Amino acid sequence: MVSCGDVAGAVASMLFALGFAGVFCAPPSARCCAEPIVVSQGAFEREARLADGCERGRVDIGVLVCREEAGAAEAACLAAERALRGAAWPIDVDGVRISSVDSDGAGPRGRDGSGRWLWGFTLICTVVRHVG
Repeated sequence: MVSCGDVAGAVASMLFALGFAGVFCAPPSARCCAEPIVVSQGAFEREARLADGCERGRVDIGVLVCREEAGAAEAACLAAERALRGAAWPIDVDGVRISSVDSDGAGPRGRDGSGRWLWGFTLICTVVRHVG
C-alpha cells in the first residue's frame, strides 16, 4: 500500500475506526479490493503564522468511494461524509493537529475503468502544524 500523507493517514484511520472497511491511500487493484474508499491528500495551504511559530492552514483530503452499484456508492459516500463531519476532532498526528473539518458535499464522480460507480467529496481540514 502507498503511504498516506500525515493528514490523509489520520482521515483513513478515522474512517477505519468509524467502521468503514477497504480504506486505501491509492486506488488498489480490483483483485485486492473491489469496493474501496480512497483518500488522497492535497498540499498544505498556509493561512497564518502563529505567535508560537506554528502555522495554521488547510489541507484538502479527497475521499472517493467506489461501488458496483450506483445506489451503494451514493449511500456509502454520504455515510462516510456524515461520519467524518461528526467525528471527534481535534486529533494530533506527527506534529500536525487537525483542529476541525468541513466538506464540500458529496456527489457523483462518474465511473472508473472497470465500470464501477464513483461518489466522492472533499474533506476540508483546518490544521496547525509545528515548524522549526
